[in-house]
Amino acid sequence: MVRAIEPRDEEDWNRLWVEYQGFQKIVMPSEVARTTFARFLDPQVKLWGALAFDTVTGSAIGFVHYLSHITAWQVEEVVYMNDLYVTETARIKGVGRKLIEFVYKHADELGTPSVYWVTDHFNHRAQLLYTKVAYKTEKVVYKRVGH
Repeated sequence: MVRAIEPRDEEDWNRLWVEYQGFQKIVMPSEVARTTFARFLDPQVKLWGALAFDTVTGSAIGFVHYLSHITAWQVEEVVYMNDLYVTETARIKGVGRKLIEFVYKHADELGTPSVYWVTDHFNHRAQLLYTKVAYKTEKVVYKRVGH
């Protein structure tokens, strides 16, 4: 089951957020977690999160974060899927697909059906899913040095 993040989900989300940071080999200040979670709940901020739950145990097993923004390339806003994470034990069971489909559905409801994201070039397991629900572009991502 996948649903939008609610105030009662902070502990579950934080547990997954810490796991995700380990997966990404980074550590973020706790202020980032507090601020991000508050933004999910703020109706004035176009940043959303959803959690996936194990239907047997009820445990949170994955999340997705996404935001919408304007672009010079079209009238409608576009949705950027910022983070997608599924716990190791729940991978290859359709959880990632359900999280992406949740984003697609919300994007359609917002009138912003264009959804995109980036992934590590070596994350082949994730790309096996992504090629089933999207297409790979020819773009290369660059990032400002030192930021």
